[in-house]
Amino acid sequence: MLSKYFFYNMKYLEHTSLIRPVLNTGISRSLPVPFILILAISIIGIWAFIRLFAIKKINRFITAFLIAGTAGNLIDRLIYGGVRDFINVGIFNFPIFNFADIMLSIGVAVRIIVQLTNNSEKK
Repeated sequence: MLSKYFFYNMKYLEHTSLIRPVLNTGISRSLPVPFILILAISIIGIWAFIRLFAIKKINRFITAFLIAGTAGNLIDRLIYGGVRDFINVGIFNFPIFNFADIMLSIGVAVRIIVQLTNNSEKK
């Protein structure tokens, strides 16, 4: 939320090609999905991450990244009606994203690596 404050309210780095504030009311690449469905999936996702942590299926690091990313985007959706994206890498028509998306991506990537590592050790 702090990063969004800097890039939206204070117009930090607004004159660079890396920052392009947009409101994404859909999901990835602005694909249209009913608002209530997105909210339900976000809430169920947070609950599932907490539950998986509680039964020791994912560690604290992964849980923190997944919840932070999901909650950051959920808060935006509740307050603004969409996710405030602003990071524009400008290559290959890559979608504009935010730090919450980065947190989610890191959480998922680490989870996959942990799962693959654990499976290869068991064999």
